[in-house]
Amino acid sequence: MVNRKVALVIPTYNAGDVFYNLLLEISLQTVQASCKLLIDSSSTDTTVKIAKDFGWKIEIIGKSSFSHGGTRQYALELLPADIDVVIFMTQDVRLLNGKCFESLISAFDDCEVGAAYGRQIGHDGASIYAVTDRNFNYPPVSIIKSMESIGTYGIKTAFLSNSFAAYRMNDLRRVGGFPVVDICEDIYTSGKMLLSGRKIAYVAHAVVKHSHELDLLNLWKRYRAMGCFYRENQWLQDSFGTANKEGWKLLKYQMSMCISRRKFAKIFKFLFIDLVKYVAFRCVL
Repeated sequence: MVNRKVALVIPTYNAGDVFYNLLLEISLQTVQASCKLLIDSSSTDTTVKIAKDFGWKIEIIGKSSFSHGGTRQYALELLPADIDVVIFMTQDVRLLNGKCFESLISAFDDCEVGAAYGRQIGHDGASIYAVTDRNFNYPPVSIIKSMESIGTYGIKTAFLSNSFAAYRMNDLRRVGGFPVVDICEDIYTSGKMLLSGRKIAYVAHAVVKHSHELDLLNLWKRYRAMGCFYRENQWLQDSFGTANKEGWKLLKYQMSMCISRRKFAKIFKFLFIDLVKYVAFRCVL
């Protein structure tokens, strides 16, 4: 493997005592970051203490100043100038094995790849709704996406998740880093990289556990925020297409999952959840 200088960044807020488990898993990775940076939004629990015990560099910001894009961009400005690759993770991820980082950054062996993201599977005990969402968005087969992939993947050509992603620093700087937005900063930056001629790698063998069980109110807020983001960044749909086709594909996948598992009663809840997502997303476009 090419010797690269790697940085690791995790934004945190009240990650809880279980945060210890993630930092332990990170300390056992075959690839170790030379810079481990925590951007903490003024946690009131043990998050900062745990990170200090593991020797992390810690930067504390005000809770109200956090944004998904702006905080990550701030982190980039704090990294040493000689970093080749930066890995971003969220505090609720769990690493499946000791080679997650090694597998993820191996994507940069292809000199045209500007960013890479790993596979996410549901946490232990995750509901069928969370598991189905993860299985649909993170299949077991790796792919390399470029502008030529739009005919196959449409808007998902630009899909990427900062819950577990890595960026080549030169390429990230070239597109201006992350925008100051509250959602979809990863897709924004991925889209900019693709338009600049770089490729995005999905690395299916770099696996983490990560899923959410959102209630209807938070689901509504999330998809309304996504609708606002796409309205304000029309260039993404102009360049890669709308989300309509992917929405129908997801619905078909959900139905097939329910039928194959004989969870027929779940079909109605899936339909209701999808309706909430659709209305929340569309009402602001």
